[in-house]
Amino acid sequence: MDRRAPPRSSLYRAHRLVARGAAPQGWTVSIHPPGGQPRAVLRNTVPAGLAILIEEAKHQVDRRLDGPEWQREP
Repeated sequence: MDRRAPPRSSLYRAHRLVARGAAPQGWTVSIHPPGGQPRAVLRNTVPAGLAILIEEAKHQVDRRLDGPEWQREP
């Protein structure tokens, strides 16, 4: 996918994830929360980085909605 290609968009737990970019220039994934809240943007330049960024975006959405992970130790 190059910069001229339209961005890819998906919905995850009511948050829109928008992926842009290409391997040589780098990737960006924008997280658009519902209700007009501020968006977050993740970036990297790893050749296979799109999958990594999408997983990180999903983890951020999960943390926003569910809170931090349980630490298992007090």
